[in-house]
Amino acid sequence: MSLLTQQLRFWELLYHLVNKEGMRVVHLSKSDREAWLEDDRKEPYQIIRICRKDLDWSRELRSDIKETEQKAKQVRKKLGLRQANVISLIVSTYPPVDSWEELTDRPLPLTAGGKQQMRTILLTEDTLQTVMFPLATEWKLKEMPDFLPPGMIEEEDEMVRMLRRQVKKAEDKRIEDERSLFLYGKPVFTFLLLAAILGMFALVEREGSSTDIRTLIKFGAKFNPLIHDGEWWRFFSAMFLHIGFLHLFMNSLALFYLGGAVERIFGTGRFIIIYAVAGLSGSVASFAFNEQVSAGASGAIFGCFGALLYFGLKHKRLFFRTMGMNVIVILIINLSLGFLVPMIDNGAHIGGLVGGFFASAIVNLPRSSFNTGRRLAALGITVIGIFALMVYGYTKPSDGSGSLAYAQIGQEYFQEEEYDEARRYLTLAVEGGVQMKEVYFLLGNTYAMEDQLDEAEPYFKKAIELDQDFAPAHYNLALVYYQTGKIEVAKDSVERAVSLDPDNSQFRELQEEIERRNPS
Repeated sequence: MSLLTQQLRFWELLYHLVNKEGMRVVHLSKSDREAWLEDDRKEPYQIIRICRKDLDWSRELRSDIKETEQKAKQVRKKLGLRQANVISLIVSTYPPVDSWEELTDRPLPLTAGGKQQMRTILLTEDTLQTVMFPLATEWKLKEMPDFLPPGMIEEEDEMVRMLRRQVKKAEDKRIEDERSLFLYGKPVFTFLLLAAILGMFALVEREGSSTDIRTLIKFGAKFNPLIHDGEWWRFFSAMFLHIGFLHLFMNSLALFYLGGAVERIFGTGRFIIIYAVAGLSGSVASFAFNEQVSAGASGAIFGCFGALLYFGLKHKRLFFRTMGMNVIVILIINLSLGFLVPMIDNGAHIGGLVGGFFASAIVNLPRSSFNTGRRLAALGITVIGIFALMVYGYTKPSDGSGSLAYAQIGQEYFQEEEYDEARRYLTLAVEGGVQMKEVYFLLGNTYAMEDQLDEAEPYFKKAIELDQDFAPAHYNLALVYYQTGKIEVAKDSVERAVSLDPDNSQFRELQEEIERRNPS
């Protein structure tokens, strides 16, 4: 084998494996003497290294094997294929003149098996067929590579140039095809969503505060009691509200990157469907499993994670070569925070994640084959899942935590001395199942502040019933008794308050005043 023929065999091999078998070029040296390929046609994936060099002595082969082992570690790491087998195929004019056979492996008729193995196979002109036939079987090639007899080629150098162009053209096309998967659309709707979210935040801040629960409920936060009353539109309106600037900033940043990536991959029309379904799934899951007031685009944003995972399912190797590990790590961190931090609505996050994944399966990726059965199955699962969550949310017994918002609103109105409004919301809290001494205490105070002492009395008693050691309730009840002329019971109540909090000067002053009126 002449040097030119050696070069021809090198490119014939590359041409066949890349252009006809569909393997991917990982690296091609500037000297065109070494190429690394990834055989990603099907699992288990393997890495093939092809190089052309003259090996006069076995020590040169031994040196090449050691260098290849080090390079193989880097290639495995780069491709995320740490367990992949590596086959080093050396195209040489002649074999080494001394003993070399123990340094190389014979090509196997079936799979090499094992993991993280590296095999070196020597290919010369005399062994083309005897080496390549078992390799073609082992690699499950569609056909044997074509090796043109040297005598039939008048201009070998022109043939080499032609094969080189074809290999590089095929690889450029593959790169462009992969790039086009990420650039199908433009993030038009993502920017519209960001504008709507920012605009809504500014409006909420102008009308009140984005951290004020009353303002949030007014503008459409997810609030279970009102959803039970028929305000189903809160499933969608909550997606555009945020609680405080930090919440707004974090979700907007996530939407900018994740939403932009998903819209580029799926296109605007598909992205709108994915975002809407994920947002609805997240809100409904929050409605079913979390009775607290909630707001934010987190459910829909986690739907973008779901869409990227669906892309990874369809293009596994490309996903993990590019953004895959980053997406998975960030997703795990966010879900973990949701389980560790009580204030985070993980129900909305998980619901949005699952909804986004199945919505992506419904719309499918652009330019993908149309599998009607699979898409209908995804649609059925999505509809049934959302419906089941809604039924559960509407029919499950309330634990009263959703009505805590009423209690908080009532407290805020009380502090602003709007006692009628405070009484209204505190009553709603009690009717919603809230059994808290503070709620009954405040309810009593709304009547007491307006001199409706007879109405205040039972609420102070209820607060004491819930907590016998609730000193302020004993004190306020003593005041009610004292002002309505029930001196003896007033005396007992204030004595109980003082015994619970002897350092409270206000309690002691009332006790002294009662004792002056009733010195017995």
